[in-house]
Amino acid sequence: GCGKSITALALMGLLPDGARVRGRVDLAGTDLLGLSEDAMCHVRGNRIAMIFQEPMTSLNPVHRIGRQIAEPLRLHRGLRGANARDEVLRLLDRVGLPDPARRIDAYPHQMSGGQRQRVMIAMALSCAPDILLADEPTTALDVTIQGQILDLINELVDDTGMGLLLISHDLGVIGETTENVAVMYGGILVEQGATQSLFANLAHPYSQGLFAAIPRPGQARRGPLPTIAGAVPELADFPPGCAFADRCAKATDVCWRQAPEM
Repeated sequence: GCGKSITALALMGLLPDGARVRGRVDLAGTDLLGLSEDAMCHVRGNRIAMIFQEPMTSLNPVHRIGRQIAEPLRLHRGLRGANARDEVLRLLDRVGLPDPARRIDAYPHQMSGGQRQRVMIAMALSCAPDILLADEPTTALDVTIQGQILDLINELVDDTGMGLLLISHDLGVIGETTENVAVMYGGILVEQGATQSLFANLAHPYSQGLFAAIPRPGQARRGPLPTIAGAVPELADFPPGCAFADRCAKATDVCWRQAPEM
């Protein structure tokens, strides 16, 4: 409930009709917020691509995966027929899907969670985007498959030079995968910096609480792990000052009246 996925959807121009976005979304000098929907359709899936959180609900259940991966190839690269199919097979092989010649005609429900996620990655990579948005790309996967998917994403980023915006609750994944990190709470950016520097110098009480709750190998069992009391409030219920004030052990009177600087 802190606004991470909403931020990614805003970058893609996929927010609900009633939502309003202010500021700039700058891609190589172009403000995406100023583009018409027709112009944004040439950017979305082409220059910016997204791996969504749950592949089973992101893939169309009534179309074969080969057709779904071929759609951006047809729309953005003009590939048709055998040329499109050959490129789909190459993409499926690139993301490590076993036996792509047989899997290309499968429906999403005929595949495992890890296989569906690889299909989503193949679709996102089909037009060689400048930026890949990965929204909790390993949420529904077991630990072994999680590692394989993250290794694959890292390898693809290294090979293609594309930018990666990774959304995750897993601080270990963030530490191993990213160069810079931003911590969000209640729709607000509360802390940001180079990943290793931020991890070593946690400045915000929310960041400190997240790290304190991580179990560590060899840690003596002396009761439950520390937790952050309470829960993220509804957006309409945030205090006028710091959004974290009602859960923060360090809060003072001024925290309820005035939001702190980054």
